[in-house]
Amino acid sequence: MSEIAVESRLHELRKFVREELPSRKNELWKYTEIKGNLIPEEAGEQREFRITDRVRSIKKISSIQFVFINGHFAENLSNTKDLPTGVTLSPLDQILNAEKERYLSREFDVKKFPFARLNSSMMTNGMFLEIPKNTVIEKPIHLLFINTEQNEFLTNPRNIIIVNQEACVTIIEDHLAENAKRYFTNVVTDIYAKNNSKICYYKIQDDDLSAAHVANVFIQQNQGSSVKTFFLSKGAHLEREDLSVFQKESSAETEMQGLYRLSQDNQHIDHHIHIDHLAAHGTSSMLYKGILEKKSRAVFNGKVYVHPHTKQINAHQANHNLLLSKDAEVNSKPELEIYAEDVKCTHGATVGQLDEEALFYLRSRGLDKNEAYKLLIKGFLEEIYDKIEDENLRHYIRDRMCSHDE
Repeated sequence: MSEIAVESRLHELRKFVREELPSRKNELWKYTEIKGNLIPEEAGEQREFRITDRVRSIKKISSIQFVFINGHFAENLSNTKDLPTGVTLSPLDQILNAEKERYLSREFDVKKFPFARLNSSMMTNGMFLEIPKNTVIEKPIHLLFINTEQNEFLTNPRNIIIVNQEACVTIIEDHLAENAKRYFTNVVTDIYAKNNSKICYYKIQDDDLSAAHVANVFIQQNQGSSVKTFFLSKGAHLEREDLSVFQKESSAETEMQGLYRLSQDNQHIDHHIHIDHLAAHGTSSMLYKGILEKKSRAVFNGKVYVHPHTKQINAHQANHNLLLSKDAEVNSKPELEIYAEDVKCTHGATVGQLDEEALFYLRSRGLDKNEAYKLLIKGFLEEIYDKIEDENLRHYIRDRMCSHDE
């Protein structure tokens, strides 16, 4: 990168920190304080992994692997031999041309998406994926971002995923660390679901507990498309995850699930989900569950927005939280905003602790306290695991979520 380009990016970063960093005065950031918290004063609990061990671990699922190390494409660790003919899968910096750049040209509202704006001005690299119409990719595409001790402080990956008419794909976007400390990942993923396409998108955030992770996922759905999303959050000192879905044409279906588990003092995870029903006959469901330990805090804000003149919308959302400590805290805010008739929309939220009577019952049947404890947590999570149709992927997600319970 030239000195002029470096200076330009530094200027953008200084401007962002000085003028555009969101504060709690902004309703969208009311419960998440960014200033002073992007990187903790002290590094969190360290997780030491070798890159070879990490790559070996993903062999548990048969997949097409696309690996980035510290924001740079690692061709030697990637494996795309099972990619069908005609599918474009490439590092973003190797494929940009006039046609592809149009996906990067839009400007983000700095009030709503300040970090997406930062990503646009400072993006490093990422994945470009385009699937031709009528193409079914049998194996998941596993997009793996690994930060190491040689990492840069700030990386801004950008992923563009275009799934054309009648095409079908499963994508796993996976973020983790190998002996990395005090870094900041700011990622934007754009997904375009064309007519009657089917997409399953999994996002795993397993960064080091000294890191900050901010992400925006934008999904645009056309006629009859079906999109299923699953978010697993367990790492990072601070995470903010924004999912924005736009059902632009009729008969679109969106199913959104999420799990978050906070295990450390002062760990903070914030999920904001916004779905815009812009066309008739759309359906959406939203189910997020959280488990909080120690002095941690979670934020959930799910909003369904039904625009005028959109008939026969069916939308549901729910958020359920399990507190394993008296010091843990959840701010849950499900919302409905409806400007049309002939719709069916529901929402709800719960926050509670483990059922003492259930614990007593299990212990009376011969389980010790720790075994009973784990069994109740497993039961709490199983509802979402059951929604993952691929058995191998379901086991993989369960292992990633509950590894520290074993």
